[in-house]
Amino acid sequence: MNFTASKYQLIKDKWSITRQLFIASVSIFVFFIFLKIFNSKLHFSSNIQDAFFPFILLGFILFLLSLVYQFFDFERIENKKDGTVTFNENEIVVDYNKIIKYQELIDLEIRIEAYYGERINIILSNPNEKKSLGIRNHMTLVTKDNILKFNFKLENELHRKRLEKSIFNLILSEKVVNVDLKKQINLITKEYKETSGFKNFMIKQILEKKINCTEGLLLYGYKTDVEAADLRKKYCS
Repeated sequence: MNFTASKYQLIKDKWSITRQLFIASVSIFVFFIFLKIFNSKLHFSSNIQDAFFPFILLGFILFLLSLVYQFFDFERIENKKDGTVTFNENEIVVDYNKIIKYQELIDLEIRIEAYYGERINIILSNPNEKKSLGIRNHMTLVTKDNILKFNFKLENELHRKRLEKSIFNLILSEKVVNVDLKKQINLITKEYKETSGFKNFMIKQILEKKINCTEGLLLYGYKTDVEAADLRKKYCS
């Protein structure tokens, strides 16, 4: 079990190039609409639409550019790299000098958002940057004496999978003894919850009475009521 990532401090979100292009195009269209409304009441000019045509054309060009460029554009975040975090066999090392033994943890949160270059903002209808910088991922480490919260970078898809595997192996090793079991299980991805290793782990927790039968079987992930009844007969009676 070995995973290392760079820590980042997120300072401020900034408009991406795509957002700037889109806002500029919308601003031009809105300005023209207001100008046309005022002109209809005050009669500044009889051919204001012709006079403003180059600006309307510019607005369309900017809008079209935002539609295309969004698929190549990264989110913009003012940030600062401020150290590293490493998961070893028996401990977490932060910034090379803060050592946290797994048994010292009383809470552990790991939120994975995206790796560098992963597609984001998929469901948004208006043009928006579609690539992540990979630094919105967040981790919280809590001991009796300290609380560490920070963002960290996932460099690519392989780096993300390495983290997911490290989390899976850590939970199954049962070294994080002071963190709520259900919270630990929620850190495991769906892919690993389908493995025989996870199924055996859940059966072990049920047999050792670390989790009640009903909750344990739900987390185990049985497929049918027949399977659930069979598991209950074997391990919960």
